[in-house]
Amino acid sequence: MRKIFTRFYLVLLLLCSLAHAQGLIYYNAFSNGESTWRNFDDQLSNVRIENGKYYLTHKQHISSVVAQAVPVDFSRNFAIQTTMSHVAGGTNFPAGLTFFGLDALNTYYFCITATGSFQVGKFDHGQTSALINWTTSPAILQGNAPNKLRIEKLQDRNKFYINGVQVAELAPLQPFGNHFGPVVMEQQTAAFDYIKLAYLAPANQAATNVPPVSAQIVQTVYHTDFNADDNNQWVLPPTDSLTTTLTDGYFKMVRLAKSGYNLSVTGANLKVDMHRDYLIETQAVHYSGAQNYGYGLSFACDEQRVYHFWIGASGYYYIGSANKNGFNTILTWTPSDVINKGDLARNKLGILHKNGQLNFYINDQLVTSHPDIEFTGYRFGVSVSANQNIGFNYLTFGYLDKPSATRVVATQNDVTPPEIFITSPETTRGLKVVQSSDVLHVAGIAKDPSGIFSVVVNGIQAVVDKNGSFTVDVPMAIGENPLLVVATDNNMNKGQQRFSVTRNNVAASTVAAVTQTAAQGKFYALLIGVQDYRDQSIPSLEGPVGDATTLSQALTNNYTFNNETITLLKNPTRAQFFAALDEIAAKVKPEDNLLIFYAGHGYYDESHLQGYWYPADAIRTRRDTWISNADLIDYITAIKSKHTLLISDACFSGSIFKTRAIEMAPKDVQELYKLPSRKAMTSGAMKEVPDKSVFMQYLIKRLNENTDKFLPSEQLFASFKAAVINNSPNGQVPQFGEIREAGDEGGDFIFIKKD
Repeated sequence: MRKIFTRFYLVLLLLCSLAHAQGLIYYNAFSNGESTWRNFDDQLSNVRIENGKYYLTHKQHISSVVAQAVPVDFSRNFAIQTTMSHVAGGTNFPAGLTFFGLDALNTYYFCITATGSFQVGKFDHGQTSALINWTTSPAILQGNAPNKLRIEKLQDRNKFYINGVQVAELAPLQPFGNHFGPVVMEQQTAAFDYIKLAYLAPANQAATNVPPVSAQIVQTVYHTDFNADDNNQWVLPPTDSLTTTLTDGYFKMVRLAKSGYNLSVTGANLKVDMHRDYLIETQAVHYSGAQNYGYGLSFACDEQRVYHFWIGASGYYYIGSANKNGFNTILTWTPSDVINKGDLARNKLGILHKNGQLNFYINDQLVTSHPDIEFTGYRFGVSVSANQNIGFNYLTFGYLDKPSATRVVATQNDVTPPEIFITSPETTRGLKVVQSSDVLHVAGIAKDPSGIFSVVVNGIQAVVDKNGSFTVDVPMAIGENPLLVVATDNNMNKGQQRFSVTRNNVAASTVAAVTQTAAQGKFYALLIGVQDYRDQSIPSLEGPVGDATTLSQALTNNYTFNNETITLLKNPTRAQFFAALDEIAAKVKPEDNLLIFYAGHGYYDESHLQGYWYPADAIRTRRDTWISNADLIDYITAIKSKHTLLISDACFSGSIFKTRAIEMAPKDVQELYKLPSRKAMTSGAMKEVPDKSVFMQYLIKRLNENTDKFLPSEQLFASFKAAVINNSPNGQVPQFGEIREAGDEGGDFIFIKKD
């Protein structure tokens, strides 16, 4: 993508008065006939003000910026802010704010894409350089949704926010000038609601002006100060791993076990409507124990699944769910300076559901947002993991809106379960279906006068619309698969529908087709183990070389790899690593498949938002001796294989993903093999992993025990993810997903069993 500004440039000197509002430098809401921003149309760009929005269209494969000069005092702290929406054109193209600009060839920019990525960069004498590489963020609302961009210029750093969530931070930037405005790159149209610049209040003043999130509550449904127990029975029977008490207005949870977690939630009789706008809030104190494990709020709990919003006393927060198979990460452990750290620290946690979004607050500061989740549970409470002593001094649930006049109000007198009608698959003949696919698409309608709260099929939540129509994809094993559909209405009554599906073995025609296609290409592997480091400040490891060797044996013994197509590197230098990649790149053809494996030390640099691997000659204090994710992605993108799979057993290896996790794809083997893929499988997300690798233990075990002719990497990963979570000493959560911007088109790497 070319990121070059056009020579067109608007400069209007504005004389702004601080009389408009305290600290306000400049504000323009793009009102028709009142804005100093003008309309124009030429061969490169079209700009118009319409209905209170500033529409900027770029027509060619370069970029346009419209900026105005604003008299701002750079010795003070200030912020620039806008709300923008992608309107039309390429969804992968950037749009956003330019700031600290002098002219078209000298300016900074902060841009996002409609597909969920952001970048910070600059044009210096017309040369483009990235200050922060393209990074995906769950804070970005994708598609045509509006996104609020904010840049804070501080004395000691610059902070970048999307929808109230800080996504990046940089050291102080040297301004080119005082021009600010919108920018659109490539062929697309974006709409901007306003441009605002304001001086920031001193930190101590700003903190006192933050309104409590609970001020938005219209109706309090439940509140306890934990001075006494109630019908929800917060105090649990003591066990070897947990003791709970109500003491001095605190609900105290003392855990002794070093793994696992405990929670205490509301009783079944307290039924809240989690389809409305609501807030769940508590305040917790960390008395003692492990500081790098979670504690906090649990919500949407039922017998199938529990969702967690946790913080750690070391200054991180986490969002995810847990069921009988293990944890599913929504947002991996993320640092935040709004968390009060250490023992005896108190932190307020809030989950606010509003306008189809889940917003997560710490100490009344929004830290992240996530699109609404279709969950079945309605119970909520508090939880503690690992060996920690935590106290909670209140718990509140309140609605932020009034009940809709058109909504059926829940009543305790309704005991009639909802009706369920299955529309796909066809089940009229004995409620039994035969198919060969490994995924079953289930669709139907659930009906009840009070409305449908949720539909679950074999423990998997379905997508349900307002009319009760639902769809869900369910994995199928070879043989008979009983299915249970459970629909819950808004009064928490449950209805059930049962049927079964028999999955046959993969058809002989499919086996022949995939085998014939795969036979046209080779299976290459580059296996790297680094455990002996020359820099004495980097501790040596014991397992990586042995793990790489064991993986090589599993591939050659069981699958269509051979010794000639496998390159095994033991303790390579940085130069040897890239030389091996160059050699493989010269061999691999478009019909070939490539597996890259790395075991060794990893590092994540928060200041550069970049992950790295350490080769054997890495110097801990010199980044230029490391191997960055960006370097690796460039190689993976350039190697024109049919499929490339990266497996990384290193700390902080999850930073390479376009997405944190990927759902089971409802495609057959033929389709998966036909479409190109660039996937990655890592032993953890953004935390340290142990030297003795539980991840490798179960990866090799599943590869050796597999009996299927075709094993997609996604299916391989799903077969051992839970085992890693349940058996790792630090609760590590392995990850699987697409490698960002590397050419993935939805296919998968298929391990083909030798005959």
